[in-house]
Amino acid sequence: METADGRRITLVAASEAALMATAAQIDAYAGQLQPLEPGEEPGRDQLPAVVEHAAHHIEKLVGGHDSYDVMTMLRQYLVPPDLALWSESGSSLGDSWAAAEVVALVLLGLGLPTRDPEVETPTASIVPELATSGAAVVQLAAINGITRYSRMSASADSSGGLTAMAFRLSSHETSVRGRQYPTVAAQINDAVLRTPQTATTFRNSLGFSYDDVIAVRHALVDLVGRAHEQAYAALALAAQAGGAPDATAQAAVEALFQTPSQLQQVTARQVADHAGLEPGLVETLLDRFSVRPNGGAPLELVRAFVDGRNPMAGTAMLSAPDRGYLPLPGAIALDEIRRTCEAPIKGTSAWTRYGRARDRAVEALVADILTAMLDDRAAVHRNLRYRESQAAHDLSATSTAHAVAPITEVDCLLVLDGVALCVEVKAGDLRPRTRQGGLAQLQGDLEKTVKAAASQADRLRRLIVDHEGLWLEDGTWLDFGDIQEIHSLVVCLDDLGPLALCTAELVRAGVLTQTQLPWVVSVHDLVVTQHVLNRPEHFLSYLRRRTNRDAALWVTGSDELDLLMWFLAGGFYFVPDPDRIHAEHPGSKPPTARMRREYSEQGRTQVGTFTDPLDAYYYWLDGSSSQEVACPRRGDPPPLFHRLIDTMRQQAAPGWWRVGADLDGYSTQAQEQMATNIETTLESSRRDGKFHTFTTGGTDDTGRWLYIFATGPVTPESRDHLRQYLAAKKHQQHADRALAVHLNPDGSPRLTLWLAYPPENDPELDRLARAMRLIPPDRAPDSIPPKAKAKAKAVRRKRRR
Repeated sequence: METADGRRITLVAASEAALMATAAQIDAYAGQLQPLEPGEEPGRDQLPAVVEHAAHHIEKLVGGHDSYDVMTMLRQYLVPPDLALWSESGSSLGDSWAAAEVVALVLLGLGLPTRDPEVETPTASIVPELATSGAAVVQLAAINGITRYSRMSASADSSGGLTAMAFRLSSHETSVRGRQYPTVAAQINDAVLRTPQTATTFRNSLGFSYDDVIAVRHALVDLVGRAHEQAYAALALAAQAGGAPDATAQAAVEALFQTPSQLQQVTARQVADHAGLEPGLVETLLDRFSVRPNGGAPLELVRAFVDGRNPMAGTAMLSAPDRGYLPLPGAIALDEIRRTCEAPIKGTSAWTRYGRARDRAVEALVADILTAMLDDRAAVHRNLRYRESQAAHDLSATSTAHAVAPITEVDCLLVLDGVALCVEVKAGDLRPRTRQGGLAQLQGDLEKTVKAAASQADRLRRLIVDHEGLWLEDGTWLDFGDIQEIHSLVVCLDDLGPLALCTAELVRAGVLTQTQLPWVVSVHDLVVTQHVLNRPEHFLSYLRRRTNRDAALWVTGSDELDLLMWFLAGGFYFVPDPDRIHAEHPGSKPPTARMRREYSEQGRTQVGTFTDPLDAYYYWLDGSSSQEVACPRRGDPPPLFHRLIDTMRQQAAPGWWRVGADLDGYSTQAQEQMATNIETTLESSRRDGKFHTFTTGGTDDTGRWLYIFATGPVTPESRDHLRQYLAAKKHQQHADRALAVHLNPDGSPRLTLWLAYPPENDPELDRLARAMRLIPPDRAPDSIPPKAKAKAKAVRRKRRR
């Protein structure tokens, strides 16, 4: 599509419904901002009046109805009993729980009233209109965010991309619920909150522990489930008995269809008895995770919601005077436990000790996840303390004065097969005001988390690049002379929402100042990535694309997992800047007009919903879906490549990880064409019994690579020839890495040779390349030259004669 100012936007999504929803959202937002003609005066802002009208309409609808019954019926109306019936791509604001929260805010402003006996209108009859009205307020909140964003962008004190990020984050907070999969959230909580220091701090500061929270959460599920089972059982017994229903059956009918909140609400005493805990402890815990009327009027609470300050943020239980607690969808949600429990601890004397223990736990968790993703094959350095370069410190391998350089630390450094991952972990949270769209708070939080971590990781990367090693605190030299590829990761414990994909805005705002960009990701999304990318080469391929500068600046999305699933589906590729690639790698093919045109015309890409298969898989794991679904996987390459990488990995052959990622980076069509060419080469050797080769290569931000596939007899002469051919070809193409594979007749690898070092001057290899009359594969003409065509025609005529 093309915007009014001429910008091109490509929309991608996993289904037609998701694509249409993305387009509709863009159209809806774009229609709210109309440029003024010269001299035209802006009209009065009508948004407050529209919000007031919507709030009063909801207030009128719920008048005289029981607040608990209203919210319970909204739950029945909006939340399917089986999530196999629901998908994100087919959802809208009209069926989001955010719309129900707007109704809850009006009821809180009214004091959570009980039913007025004089009202004869059935509560069920007002539920559809309540959902629609609540959704309208959520939409108004989005429009309000756009309006605030446009005003901030036009103001003199607007700071780079901060205004765009503030808008996107606040919109995400307003409309998105259930930001983490429960299975993944439980794994993170077990690692971070089940520590001795956490247990001590929570009990002393809150009066309960994390295990108490989980026990109460399970008790709520059991009590509500048991109440519904008993009601349905009473109906079944009445149906079997026949005749007029007895009092028990009549009460069950009333509870299920007229006043359903009586099956949903609980008391602290009930929960305590079921969980085996003290009633006082349970009441304290339930009060921490619930919200009750605080004197705010309905309109006041709704306006706060529209302005990005949701009074129900982090809480999904209602608590009314002289009534029990009403759990709503997301009550004591696993992804909200930590933030809800930490809020009252911050600023107290217990916070420092607790925070240190939490930081160590998160760092250990991230290191464990990455170690598992690399098949437990990497050298892992945790909390590595090393000498950093400042002023004129000599930190080369031959330095004798390295001991005077200051000490610094990296949370985790992983080294595998010539690749280094510099990892910095941040456990700090985004403040509530930040999530509400506060510019100053957003800038401060980003500087303390993303900017600081990115700078620390890049400092380590530059040391490895400059000196090919590190001086450790104890005076040991850690040699990294074989490292040819380095990536930086910034992993945050808190949910970053759309901020993780705001790379262009982070660059404009000065948060990311590095030439080589880091992958900014949350712990939750890193865990999901581990579950989905089950082959190490897939992870390196994805990491390359996520840190690629061109891809980062050409993509727009709201969820890291949409990008991950787009990658699984074969997408997430952008044409790199040909001039930049050629400047960084002079041995690559010089840019053509066509290459420059393809690069400039690709435009930005808006990524819509791709996570439906991923959602379905986790819903099955969580037990909220009855349909069993396998974990989504990236498609396998042709069998020949699969055997090659698996054999190299099993033998720990040098280059296996980078080669696997290189091959995985090719398109399906290119992989199939390569496999066809290799099969043709194998067939040639089968026919004549001679030595044949097929050569291919490419260039990207990680460097220039070259692959030679050889077939035919393996003799000392052919081995020597292949070694010389590989070295000469790599030198002649100025390649950073090169692989030669001698294949068995069935296509399995018999021998692999790997060269990985920067191009350098070598007169001997120059002479060898000239003697072999080598031509780079990407320098070959795209079409057959006229002279060759004429010669081919002459040969065909001769054959016919």
